[in-house]
Amino acid sequence: MATVDPHSYADPDQGRTTRVALKLDVDFESRRLVGTATLGLDATSGGHLDLDTRDLDIQKVELGDGTALKFELGDKDAVLGQKLRVMVPDGTDEITITYRTSPEASALQWLEPANTAGKKHPYLFSQCQAIHARSMAPLQDSPRCRIPYTAEITVPDPLVAVMSAAPGESRKGVKAETTTWSFEMPQAIPPYLLALAVGNLVSEDLGPRSRVYTEPEMLKASAWEFATIDDMLRKAEELFGEYRWGRFDFLVMPPAFPYGGMENPRLTFLTPSLIAGDRSLVEVLAHELAHSWTGNLVTNATNEHFWLNEGFTVWAERRINEVLEGEEAVALSSALGREALQGEIDRFGADSKYTALYNEQAGVDPDDVYSQVPYEKGCLFVTLMEKTVGREKFDHFLRDYMDTFQFRSLDTEEFLDFLELKL
Repeated sequence: MATVDPHSYADPDQGRTTRVALKLDVDFESRRLVGTATLGLDATSGGHLDLDTRDLDIQKVELGDGTALKFELGDKDAVLGQKLRVMVPDGTDEITITYRTSPEASALQWLEPANTAGKKHPYLFSQCQAIHARSMAPLQDSPRCRIPYTAEITVPDPLVAVMSAAPGESRKGVKAETTTWSFEMPQAIPPYLLALAVGNLVSEDLGPRSRVYTEPEMLKASAWEFATIDDMLRKAEELFGEYRWGRFDFLVMPPAFPYGGMENPRLTFLTPSLIAGDRSLVEVLAHELAHSWTGNLVTNATNEHFWLNEGFTVWAERRINEVLEGEEAVALSSALGREALQGEIDRFGADSKYTALYNEQAGVDPDDVYSQVPYEKGCLFVTLMEKTVGREKFDHFLRDYMDTFQFRSLDTEEFLDFLELKL
């Protein structure tokens, strides 16, 4: 089973990106990010390096000493975007790309003040899954190409920037009435977990490892609703081992946020609809927390193997909720999941390749075939493995699996080889 990514122009044989450093200004008036992306490279043999982009205005590419490099943008592809081919000399270990995003960048959502809780300030957030990071920065936009990153994000006052990374110090920006916020993600993450939000944000600590960010109008309710998150985190560690991301902070999004949640490491994005006022929906957070082990720590090599992310995560989510809510609650969740799975099978057709756990997606936008199949059918397969060998033995296998593949990406064949070896 090949691990060539049909959703990326990147060819790791040309050299891999070892790190990304972003320096970007957030321009709400033009709805653009403007600045540079510096890519660290492992030793290249020279020739060309292919990167993924979508609707980026590439202005120049340079070596670290300022030497200009030749580059070309390929034709636009409806699924892949445009290939950015950079001509690099032998031994190149770093290039800097000056660019700006499009107002229609697929990863970026620009909200008018009317669409926020406070109604006074604009808001920006990103959603890079599945293949939208390339519209935010030029890079090897494939989950098999994991990268650590740093960022300096300059925003207009009084707005605050947050990212899926550890926050550093802030300083006054070069331009008047701006602030530059710095970030570092030391662990290597798949590009779809690159995340940015900018808005009128405040925060409150909920425990030694958790903090909630949101608009001032939602802070009190959000802090109360999720006050027990540290207990959930401890319970998850008892099941799956050490939490390896440092902090589990999260951002409660504006009412216009169209998703339930996104598992960005160190800063999960959450819908405000979870704020019920009685903590009755807090268990929904278990899915995003479970991703800290299954999906973020160990990741599918391409979207064709998405079940490795989501099947394990639904299973892990239900294990957490079994401890917190009891077996009856999990039985109900599982029954609803099977009903959702049957609905997807009916939609695609029982013989459709998209009802299989692994399916080829060359020429297909992963957003167009998104479904509950990798979630629920994947969970059923994981549950079958657990029941076949017994929970104790399977739990030992799972920890071994995560220790072996931590901060790595793998495909279904690699998983099955490991399964056969260990179970």
